[in-house]
Amino acid sequence: MNKKLVLSVLASLVIGGLLGYVITDKTVTRYKVIDATCSTLNVAVEQNMLQAAQIKELGKLTKQKLGDNTTAAAFKISDKMIENASEHSNCSQFMLGMSQ
Repeated sequence: MNKKLVLSVLASLVIGGLLGYVITDKTVTRYKVIDATCSTLNVAVEQNMLQAAQIKELGKLTKQKLGDNTTAAAFKISDKMIENASEHSNCSQFMLGMSQ
């Protein structure tokens, strides 16, 4: 009976670990990519290296360059989010450009 319990616990740990890895890979990684990109865009605008009006176009060009890889997919937003994208948010405008 103890062997069955030990095997059950080990199987649960392995399955839980794999499930946790997949969930982290699909969610946390996405938000880290978005956070780093948005922070970079905000610094570039604050330092006058990039104008806010150029960010949407930069998103479009970045999407063309990256194609449909995993990084580009992180910036894909729904139609509802596109409608609600703030004109005053650098991140929203970049994501809008990446989604077109």
